[in-house]
Amino acid sequence: MVYAIQIEKEIIMKKQALIRWGFVLVVVSIPWIYLAIMWNSLPETIPVHFGVSGKPDRYGSRIEILFGPAIFTIISLLIYLILTNIYKLDPKRYAPKLSGVAVKIAMAVIVFLSVICLFVLHWTLKQHTIGLNFFLVMMGLFFAYIGNLMHTIKPNYFIGMRLPWTLESEENWKATHLLSGKIWFGGGILIAITALFITPIIMFFIMLGIVLIMVIIPVIYSYRFFKKKRAHNSN
Repeated sequence: MVYAIQIEKEIIMKKQALIRWGFVLVVVSIPWIYLAIMWNSLPETIPVHFGVSGKPDRYGSRIEILFGPAIFTIISLLIYLILTNIYKLDPKRYAPKLSGVAVKIAMAVIVFLSVICLFVLHWTLKQHTIGLNFFLVMMGLFFAYIGNLMHTIKPNYFIGMRLPWTLESEENWKATHLLSGKIWFGGGILIAITALFITPIIMFFIMLGIVLIMVIIPVIYSYRFFKKKRAHNSN
């Protein structure tokens, strides 16, 4: 009976893995499909870099546009393979608890990279970085999604706020990621909303400031938590 249940669980896990792989392959294929559709509309010389103004400042052969989707595809597949097998490498051995959130993060990153690739291809076709506000909105929503997952991340050496104090104390890790999740979610939503009303160039620097705050506050909190805990233990 136990053996039959184990076999059934393995079959379910394999089916889930196949579904996830199917999703990944579909997502990474979308930029290639878009590229195939737009290929005949591309001139022989295309923009390969854009300046601050959003206009091209360097041109190259049409064949160079293939490098973008190729790089994004390789990175996406590597990220998926690493994050979905991270429990095999993690000395903390939180396999059952870490694998679920790692898969969610991997899927989010792959979708994010695919959208970035679509933006780049569209900019190349239009020869201008149009829609930058929506691009920044998407980045804000991505940060918010990661923030929503942070409180579920268990101690490990690959994902999350991997600080000396969080890695040495599970209590510190939990408290830091609980705070980080709230800050990242709030910061991401703030970026997404603000990006709708502010010009992209100014918004880019505002976003950098918000992200800096999103990172610095948890680091300071984690260190102060560590100091407070050590002072308490010494008494």
